[in-house]
Amino acid sequence: MKRFLMFIVVLLLIAPQPIQAANRTRPGCRVCGMYIDQYHNTSTQLTLKNGEKVETCGVSCMLRVVNDEGGPDAFSSIMVHDWKSKALIPAETATYVIGSRTVPDMIPNIIAFGTRAEAENFRLKEGGQIIDFTQALLSISPMGMTIPTRIKTAVLPPKGAFGAGISYMNMTMDKVKLLMVNYGLTDNLALGVASSYLEKKMEVYKMGGKQTETQRNSGFGDINITVRYNLWKNVFYSKFFSLLAGTTLPTGDFREKYISMPGLQTGAGALAFTGGLLFSNRYRNFWFHYLASYTARFENSDNYRFGDTAHMGAAVHYTPNYDLMAGLELDAVYCAKDKYRGENVGNTGGLQTNLAGVVDWKFITAYGGNFSLRLTAGMPVYEDFNHYSMGTAEKVKLGGGYFGSAMISFKRRFPVF
Repeated sequence: MKRFLMFIVVLLLIAPQPIQAANRTRPGCRVCGMYIDQYHNTSTQLTLKNGEKVETCGVSCMLRVVNDEGGPDAFSSIMVHDWKSKALIPAETATYVIGSRTVPDMIPNIIAFGTRAEAENFRLKEGGQIIDFTQALLSISPMGMTIPTRIKTAVLPPKGAFGAGISYMNMTMDKVKLLMVNYGLTDNLALGVASSYLEKKMEVYKMGGKQTETQRNSGFGDINITVRYNLWKNVFYSKFFSLLAGTTLPTGDFREKYISMPGLQTGAGALAFTGGLLFSNRYRNFWFHYLASYTARFENSDNYRFGDTAHMGAAVHYTPNYDLMAGLELDAVYCAKDKYRGENVGNTGGLQTNLAGVVDWKFITAYGGNFSLRLTAGMPVYEDFNHYSMGTAEKVKLGGGYFGSAMISFKRRFPVF
C-alpha cells in the first residue's frame, strides 16, 4: 500500500496535465488516446492559431478539444472526414448525424457528412438526428460519460470498449484489494466482472460493554458478474435508462467458526442474484446517476443464509474539462437479517447510508487508450449498531466508519468497423 501511495504522489508531482504517450510513431487521440490509424474514417485534424496540430479519433473528441480551447476562434483550421467519401472537409460547413445506431468511435456518436442530402440518407437508414456544427458543439459535455464509484451508471460503453481497474480500499474494519474488468459486448449490452481480496477485522463489545474483542480473517472474496442492458437513450446521449442484472459466484471462503460473526466471512458460500434499474442524465457539465437494485441470496451448505439487500444510490459529477471529474455520491443499503438453521442471527441486518466524495483524473494517454487515477473518501451518514445477547454477555457490532480508496484504471475501445 505504501508503494502504491508513493506512486500516486509521484504522478501528481510530475504530471500537472495529461501525459501523451512517448511513442510518437503511432499517433493517438488527444482526448481518449485511441490510435488514429484505427479510426481513419472518422478522425479529425485541427490546427491552433499558434501552429500546434491536434488529431482526434472522431467528431466527439474533436468537439471537446474545440470547447476546451475556448471555441472555434482558437483554430486556423478544423477538418473532419466525410463518412461517405472519406475526404477531409471543413468542420464548420459539414452536416452531422447524432444518435444513430452506428457508433464508429466515441459517444455521443456524431458522424460528419459533406452534404445534408447524404446525412439525410444515412439518418433514414440508421436513425438519429441531423445537426449543424454549432448544435454539435452545444451537444458535447467535457466527458462522454462519468462512472460512479459506489453505484453503477446507466451509460454503457460502446461495442469493443474495454476497461480494467485495480483498487485499494481502506475502511475502519476492512481492507479490500479489487480487480475490475468491463467490456462492451454490443452498443447496448455491457459485461462487468469484479474479484476481490479481503482483509477483515471485527471489533465487538462483550460482557455488557466492559470489554472489547478483535477477530481477524482474510482471503479471496466472491466474484461478482454484472450485465447492463440499455433500454432507452435519447439521440443526444444525455439521458440513459438501463437494466441491471448480476450474480455472485461463491468463490470466497465461508467458515463455520465465524457463524456468530458474519462480518468476518470472506464469502457467502452460495449464489446470489441481483436485479435493478439505472438512470443517468447529463445537464451541461454535470452528470447525474441513480440506482435502485435488489439482491436475493440463497442458503449455503452450512445452513447459513445471508440476508437479502436493497440498494439505492445517487451521484452528481462535475466535469470542468475532459481530464477531470469531481463529485459527490450518496447510497443506502438495507440488509435483512441473516438466518442460521432458519433462525435470525442477531448481529446482522439493518440500514447503512454513506456519503462519499470522488475525484477522477485522466493523467496519461497511451497504448491506444487512457489511464485514470481515482481517489474516493467517505463516511457513514447513518448506520445501525445491531446486537445480540448470550446469557449475561452482549455483543454489539461496531459500524463501518470512515473509508477511502485509490484506483488506477485503463480504458480503450478496440475498433469494430
